[in-house]
Amino acid sequence: MTAEFDIKHDFGVYDHTPDFAYFDSASTTLVPRQAVSTTNNFLATVVSSARRGAHRLAVRGGAIVENTRKSLATFLETDKSQISFQKSIPSAVASFVYGFDWKTASKNKIVIAQSEENSILVSLLQSAKVLSLDVEVAPIDGKGNLLITELEKMVDDNTGLVAVSHVSPGPGIRNPIHTVAEIAHKSNALLLTDATRSAGLTNETLTALGSDILVFSANIGLMGPPGLAIQWIDKSIGETHKPGILGGSSVTNVKDGLFEVALQPDKFESGYLNVPAIAGLDTSLEYLTKLHSQGLIKHINKLSKYLLQRLAEIDSLIIYGAPNENSTIFGFNLNPEDGINCHDIALFLDESNIAVRSGVLCAHSLIQSISDDGIIQASIHAYNSLEDIDRLADTIAVIAAELL
Repeated sequence: MTAEFDIKHDFGVYDHTPDFAYFDSASTTLVPRQAVSTTNNFLATVVSSARRGAHRLAVRGGAIVENTRKSLATFLETDKSQISFQKSIPSAVASFVYGFDWKTASKNKIVIAQSEENSILVSLLQSAKVLSLDVEVAPIDGKGNLLITELEKMVDDNTGLVAVSHVSPGPGIRNPIHTVAEIAHKSNALLLTDATRSAGLTNETLTALGSDILVFSANIGLMGPPGLAIQWIDKSIGETHKPGILGGSSVTNVKDGLFEVALQPDKFESGYLNVPAIAGLDTSLEYLTKLHSQGLIKHINKLSKYLLQRLAEIDSLIIYGAPNENSTIFGFNLNPEDGINCHDIALFLDESNIAVRSGVLCAHSLIQSISDDGIIQASIHAYNSLEDIDRLADTIAVIAAELL
């Protein structure tokens, strides 16, 4: 591994377990100790809400939020007014759907890719149920690829929203978002894209994919503290859209049962913001930007290519999807017909200080279409090494030899 990515010392988890091989970054990315320090410092010295207070701590809190928003805008190559901080992806999705003017737009249908994670899929299903909207689920093939021709048949003039993620969990399929955007926009539908598993891990400009709304976790690719989500919205849509969930500083002039909606991005940020995580995210972005300048994507590509090579050497291992050197997520199983459950494999790996994710990965519709009992997901980030990959592959080979 190149010297510039000898960075495990930047992550406190390795202090406790130096030989830890962490392959669960697509679920929760390790947070650099610099960001942990910033988060702790905020809690120790500021704490105060960032919302409209006149005292010095409130002013400092507000400055932290806006500085992080500016950092995100620079990182995503967009305007800071288009970025809002969210409590979670499901709440951001629900708020958008509830606030969309379905009647005026003459729309009554949502089209969702089968490959969506539950935070998108279930949130949209529940929102559609409450609003009595129609829902169609665009199918995937046996490898997890979205069937574009089927999606195109479903999207029509009644469709108000299409939901397709950039990179899926499990097999880690990268969807053709530019093509999906063209299909959605032909019918004047909006495209919602979950960019959780690509933000921070690609050279692509996510805000130029063609999506109208992007949502993603601050913790996955961006290495921020957990418990914070981000929404980006097309400027013209953001200026006119009224969120379905309002409160706190997202409104103004509340009087006699009436209120006015604040301007963006404030109107998208209801209630108390997770300012400690926002503070930490700013430091994480600074750290991640430095890694990108040192060749992060080349490092990831090298790891991906080697991981795919090593997994392919294990005869009894089934790899799902079609991963390549641009993949950061690898889904696989040892031959499930021999009665070895994916959770059993994960537990055996854990005993060797190797962490992977197992099961349906909070993406039931996707994962159960390729494996009834779930799969093993190994995902990588900057702190992984070729040595980590060797330990993972060698240990799986030992498990296969002893149990199959």
